[in-house]
Order: sequence, then structure tokens, then C-alpha cells
Amino acid sequence: MPSHARALGEVPGSSSPFDRVEELLRGSGHAAPIGLHRGRTVFGPCARARTRGSGEFGFAADAHAPPGGVPALRAALAQAATARRQSAVRPEQVLVTRGATHALAAALHAILREGDEVLVLSPQWLFANGLIRAAGGVPREVPVFLELGAARGFDFAGVVERAVAPGTRAIYFNSPNNPTGYRLDGGRLGALADLAERHDLWLIADNTYESYDFTREGFLDIGAVGATAARAFSLHSFSTTYAMPGAGVGCLISPPGLTEPPAKWSQCALRSVSTPAQLAVYEALRTPREELDRRRDHAAAAGWLADSTLEVPHTKPSGGLYTFLDLSAWGDGERFVHRCAELGVGLAPGRGFGAHCGKGARLCFTAEPPQRVAEAIERINKIYGEGFDEH
Repeated sequence: MPSHARALGEVPGSSSPFDRVEELLRGSGHAAPIGLHRGRTVFGPCARARTRGSGEFGFAADAHAPPGGVPALRAALAQAATARRQSAVRPEQVLVTRGATHALAAALHAILREGDEVLVLSPQWLFANGLIRAAGGVPREVPVFLELGAARGFDFAGVVERAVAPGTRAIYFNSPNNPTGYRLDGGRLGALADLAERHDLWLIADNTYESYDFTREGFLDIGAVGATAARAFSLHSFSTTYAMPGAGVGCLISPPGLTEPPAKWSQCALRSVSTPAQLAVYEALRTPREELDRRRDHAAAAGWLADSTLEVPHTKPSGGLYTFLDLSAWGDGERFVHRCAELGVGLAPGRGFGAHCGKGARLCFTAEPPQRVAEAIERINKIYGEGFDEH
């Protein structure tokens, strides 16, 4: 069996971490179970796919889009990235992708050789390890995000640097983080940039939750830190930013000297992203800043609601859509998740987010309206207390 097939045999399928949860929710007897296990928001889409676009877009919706993306969209995304980084990003650095998953795969296939190691700052997005294996790489989880919240003076840079080995090729991280809600500030991003320079490593920044940074400092792309633009890949998802998961569009911004390899792999794997979906994103880019800020503030308020009412130890989100529950004192994270599902509340099992996360669970506080989230948290608190009573 080819080595990639063996590696992928260890990876769960696209929905398997949630299958048992959804089965229990269906059998819970609740007419309207509260599903906080999947990452989503209550917001409507900023734009929808249409059969006709403006003349500025330059392509009919039924035309085959170029492999790298419709030029007008790439130019608009390059302009947005230039403003975000405060340094020039050219349209040819932008690859329009089938969401962040495809963007990460393109970056990995562009830089990895068989057996190269990728440091994965953990907990991490559900399918990062599988995508690394599929590209011939070896993921190595480096626990940092839970530690950032639990320990003052945590030596973030030291922990990451001690994990670097002769075979290390890249560092992948997701900030604001899914599933913990923590984000890396400018100081820690700077430490990563310095480390990557010293060890000649690629940096892969998953910026899926960039528009949901709740801090005063605000979101910072690794490509804007020091001289990292020459070694940084930035992934972006419009499914999250513009509440358009059906369009399934993202983009990859590659270093100036490495634009061709990811584009070649993407063309062989996908050819091009749906033209109507690209048109929808092109129109969504015109969403007023005030509307995006309103959505961020709504998410921040939902995070505050979860933080202030949960009686279960949990992470305090500074961005993103999630908090991560610490169920180690209760006994077993999986058992807790299943008990919640039986009583009509869906949580994501922690084991999918890292080898060290089995005694936790992820809660998405934007998946339902606030009153439904509050009702779910009331049930979660009760179940947590009952578990201690049983002990």
C-alpha cells in the first residue's frame, strides 16, 4: 500500500468525530436539540451566487474560471492583503481556492518532501494533521494554546524552538485558534518569525477567524511581521468571514518567490473554483466594514455569555467562535459529550483537536441564537454537577 494511503488510514473521515454526537442528538427525544458541536454562525450570507455579475468582474458566471482565480477577484484580494499587511501583495501571489482546506493542501504540497516534519501548534483545526500526511509530511503536535491560558510566564517561543528537529520543514498554526479561542499576539508572532528565520522554516498561518478577533490590538497576519513575507503562507476562508459556507471559497497568499508550485498542484487537483462562487465572494468583499464589525461584536458578546455562565473550567476566548471545556476533573471528556448529546446539547469531542485533548470538548457559542446558547449552557452546567455527585 502506498505510504500516503497508510498514513491517511489513521485519519478520521470528514464527519466521523461528530457522527456519534449527531446520532445521540437525534435520539435524545428533544424536539429541537441545540447543536453547539459544529463551527458556524447565525449570520446570513453577505452575498449569494448569481448567474450574472457586474461588468467589473469580467467573467460570465457560466464561463470556466482561470485556474488561479478570476483576475478581478485576485486583484481585489491582493489589495485587501496589501492593506492588512501594510506591504505590497501582488495578484499573482493570490491563489483562489476551494476553501481553507484546499488552500492548506496547496501550501503543503508546494513545500513538503516525503517525510518532512511539520510542527502543528496544538490544539489545532480538525483536519490539519490529515492534510499534512496526505502531502507526505509528518505532523508533530506542539501543545501551546491551552498552556497560554493556564500558565503565566509560559515560555511559548522556547517550547516551539525545542520541538524543532533536523527534519522540521514548517510550522502550522491557527489564530484565533479553533478550538480554544486564544490568539497569538504580536509578540508571539514575532517570536515565531525569529525562530523561523533562525531555522529556515516555512510558516503556514491559518487565518480562518481573522474577522473575529476581539482584542484591542486586532488581527495581525504573520506576513506583516518582520521579514516573514518571504517565508509565510497565509490561508483565508470566506465561508467564515462572510458566512458563505455554501460557496466554499478561500484563498492562499504565497511568498513572492513561491507562487508557481501551489498553483500547479491546485490546477491538477481542482482545475478552478466555481465561477459563480467566485462572483459571490467578489460581491461579498464590498460588505461595509460596519456590518463585519457588528458580526464580530455579536460573536464577542456570545463569547462573553459563554465565559460568564459556564460553570465548567474553560478557555476564555479572545477571538474565534469557540471555547474549549476542561473535563479532566469530571473523569472522561467523551462520556461527558455523549451525556450532553443524550440530553439534547451537541459538543465536539476534544480528541479530534489533538492527541492531548481527549479530556476536553469544544463549544461553538455562535452556532445558535443567544437564548438557545444560554439554555444549552444551563444543561451543560447541570450535567457537569451531576457527574461530581456520581463520584
